[in-house]
Amino acid sequence: MFRLSRLLAPLESKPDQIAARLLSRFGSLRRLAQAPVAELRDAAMADENWADALIAVRQLLQSVSLDGSASVWEGRDQHALSARLLTTMRKLPEERLVAIFADSQGAVIAEETIAEGSRATVLLSPRLVFRMALSLDARGILLIHNHPSGSAEPSLLDIESTRTLARQAVDLGLVLMDHLVVGAHEVTSMKSRGLF
Repeated sequence: MFRLSRLLAPLESKPDQIAARLLSRFGSLRRLAQAPVAELRDAAMADENWADALIAVRQLLQSVSLDGSASVWEGRDQHALSARLLTTMRKLPEERLVAIFADSQGAVIAEETIAEGSRATVLLSPRLVFRMALSLDARGILLIHNHPSGSAEPSLLDIESTRTLARQAVDLGLVLMDHLVVGAHEVTSMKSRGLF
């Protein structure tokens, strides 16, 4: 609780009380750190400012943990990318869809959480993915999402939505590099399985 209180102190007048309330609600720092954005916002009282700061810090840490992912897109180090994704995404309590955007040389421009869903599903919004890609002047997109069930097998919905997105990307001058599914013990590449 001490660390959480210190994090909240610059933002809130009663950091110890807020920290105790959050730990009571989420059960642990890990669950708090992995909570869906909507749940974090719901946990904040009307006069509290901590939720946006915590979400921003989490996104920054995700970005750092995925830094260097561009080089593995070319197949040079798939094992390193899989290990990184297993560390950061396999224990998330809900499905999370992340997109990494790259320039024409394969260098990472940005990494963004596109959507957070339930334990069983997350919706892929082509409009949001393409809007972000075009605003960044990206040329390549790597999609990643986890399955809290622990299975790394793409669902039929995963396959259908990825195929649709890949077709639409071509019309916009974009390339869907891959769609990775993170399970409890492995990461499945939909591209290498020939699923799109």
